[in-house]
Amino acid sequence: MKRAGIFIDGTNLYFVQKHFLNTKIDIVKLVEYFRNIYSIYNVFFYLAYREEDEKQEKFYRMLTFSGITVIRKPLKQLPDGSLKGNLDVDITIDMLLTKDNYDVAILCSGDSDFERLINVLRNFGKEVVCVSTRESASIELVNAVDKYIDLKDILPMIRLQEPVR
Repeated sequence: MKRAGIFIDGTNLYFVQKHFLNTKIDIVKLVEYFRNIYSIYNVFFYLAYREEDEKQEKFYRMLTFSGITVIRKPLKQLPDGSLKGNLDVDITIDMLLTKDNYDVAILCSGDSDFERLINVLRNFGKEVVCVSTRESASIELVNAVDKYIDLKDILPMIRLQEPVR
């Protein structure tokens, strides 16, 4: 069984859920989906967070206690009032530094900024899988990877089931 590392761009995934899926993904179920295919060496979740946000702190704790390595950065407010929580460089560095620990890199993002990283990893003999949606995945990224998985195709297996109240 091939070893895989999973790298989840939390900001990108949040955007996809909100704008294209209209439902929430259960991160633990997403990991389990890939655990049925690969031997998972580690899961990294990149989270841009608001200071003193109780809901995000609860989410952070849930991920951490589920065995997921969470890399967090506080959101920064830009002069125009918008918020920025860019973790693309962190994802890139981690994927390169840990390349000897996996055969397959699973990137949960559709951001075209990762195209060059994908090409570098493939030059090192790594297989790269992109997980996103057609609406949000850049054509450059999909073209660069070895395999593309549309979240809509696996949604029944990874959808968050809201608790009954």
